[in-house]
Amino acid sequence: MAHQFPEITAYGSAFGFAIEAERACADFAAAAQVLAPSDEWRAKLDEVACTHDDRVQKLTTIRQEVNEMILEPIHSLDGSAYLGTLDAEPETSWPAVVEQLIRAEEDAARFHEDFVAQCEQILAASARAFRKAAKQ
Repeated sequence: MAHQFPEITAYGSAFGFAIEAERACADFAAAAQVLAPSDEWRAKLDEVACTHDDRVQKLTTIRQEVNEMILEPIHSLDGSAYLGTLDAEPETSWPAVVEQLIRAEEDAARFHEDFVAQCEQILAASARAFRKAAKQ
């Protein structure tokens, strides 16, 4: 279930990285759901997984729009700074899997925030989507 993250060289690959980060978070939430000790936890983790799946769809749509634009390359984002948890296999015990999910969500949010700083003026609408994803 480990995810492959693209090298960030352009806006399209930055979106690809963000999409993979959201997929990883959804997978961590699904893994945590299986190990959850109660129905309340399972319901909440299902909600978390669905939220990440929704973001994948939104970011995929935005990426398609961005791919139609001619944009400068990105040189200031290094994807390795956000990995470690996002590209790991899910933990196999409770609560370690939930702690891992939290770290993954923090890393994904940090990437969204850094990408916003990089692209805000060029991609104002996309920047709003990343800012919203980072806050959620």
